[in-house]
Amino acid sequence: MNNFHGDEGGEERLSEDGRDSLYRKKVEEELRESKQRYERLVNTIPCALYDYVRWPDGQSSFVYISRQCEEIFEHSAASILSQKDLLWSLVHKDDFERLKIADSKANLTGTLFQCEVRIVLPSGRLKWVQLTSMPSTQHLDSQVIWSGVVLDITERKVVEEQRDQLVDDLRCALAEVKTLSGFLPICASCKKIRDDNGYWNQIESYIRDHSEAEFSHGICPDCAKKLYPELDLDVNKKST
Repeated sequence: MNNFHGDEGGEERLSEDGRDSLYRKKVEEELRESKQRYERLVNTIPCALYDYVRWPDGQSSFVYISRQCEEIFEHSAASILSQKDLLWSLVHKDDFERLKIADSKANLTGTLFQCEVRIVLPSGRLKWVQLTSMPSTQHLDSQVIWSGVVLDITERKVVEEQRDQLVDDLRCALAEVKTLSGFLPICASCKKIRDDNGYWNQIESYIRDHSEAEFSHGICPDCAKKLYPELDLDVNKKST
């Protein structure tokens, strides 16, 4: 007669079930620790991570977004996940079509999606963000999940705009700088200079129009003697 605890084979099966139970608990604990490490890592990086799905009807919806989204978009993760068109509504009207085209192209080709757009926040602030995503190996209802990153690039854009403005200012300044070069046809007698149109100009007029130089007029000692011989204007004459 078999006793209450079963035969020897039954004891072996119980032992195997016990080992399986311990193994499952160990795996579950490792998964929890791994998830906690992942969440700690995600919460320390200065960008928002997300997963979203593009559906056959062309619509897309987020299935995950990290808590940094609130700092970037001024909306909670719960709001973004529950309102599929919320983030689209923030996109600046001048960037909306460009974003749609880039999104559709990436969806059709299954390649890297990246786009820089302006968003208008609930507070009225304007912010630049960079959106980057790639199709992952995960699936939801047979649809590919795209995993990506949202990065606030407002500060970088401000620096770029300041740099571009500086370059434009320098270009305009250089365009206004006038220099003289090459051969100048000048009259050996009256010293007038012939311009590109064939007209003869006073030398001071020509130089003023083709450089940054300005003239002040006076009389040199040699000309003073010729023009005013009755005056003793020799500044170099030493008194005796």
